[in-house]
Amino acid sequence: MREDNHEKRMFYKFIFLLVVTGLIVIVCIWKWTTDDPKEQDPEEMFETSSQQENMQEPINLDEEKINAVLKDEGESKKPDAADENKQSEQTESNQEETDLEQKYIIQYSEQEVEQAKEQTEKVLALYLLQVTDWDKWEGAVTANYLENVQKEMTNFKDEKAKRELDAIDLFASQPLKDGEIMYGAYATWHVTVKEKSTSKPMQLYYITLQKEGDKWIVSNMVTPNNQNMEGEGKEK
Repeated sequence: MREDNHEKRMFYKFIFLLVVTGLIVIVCIWKWTTDDPKEQDPEEMFETSSQQENMQEPINLDEEKINAVLKDEGESKKPDAADENKQSEQTESNQEETDLEQKYIIQYSEQEVEQAKEQTEKVLALYLLQVTDWDKWEGAVTANYLENVQKEMTNFKDEKAKRELDAIDLFASQPLKDGEIMYGAYATWHVTVKEKSTSKPMQLYYITLQKEGDKWIVSNMVTPNNQNMEGEGKEK
């Protein structure tokens, strides 16, 4: 009997050990299949941590300097108020001249307006160059205006001075009376005495034309300050 009991206890112990061993084996297999077999190197872990910290750390920028630079760029790109006003006035002036020119063309004709402009340039050139060959004035100005020019050139012409015309820039202007055409002209020329340049005047003139027959001729010419040809007072 005692031997039978001893054999049973040994058998139970053996079964118990088998069960425990089987559980251990099952647990090891489960852990092996679920865990990542590749262990991360400590250095790699450190580098990854550093990269994450760098990505999370905001870049320290000097906001005051950035704002100052942006402000300077904005001011440099912003056009000057005086320049804007000047450009606006110039645009309006050009538009007004174009409108007046178109008004003359509609009222008279393009051919007549061109003839009036040519007459204006011719008479102003004769005047500035002090041409006293009066035959060249005939048919280009009225009798009254020619008489005034003859008196002025006789009294104030300087025989020693030589004039050379540089440029005449015409623009349409508002006439003082109906039935007239008026042009403004910026004229530049230079005066030489004994082959030496003494002055380079520039003057604004307003030339009035009236129709005589089938042509436009000059009836008057003035400056804004009622100055004579040199634009600096009469020559003596």
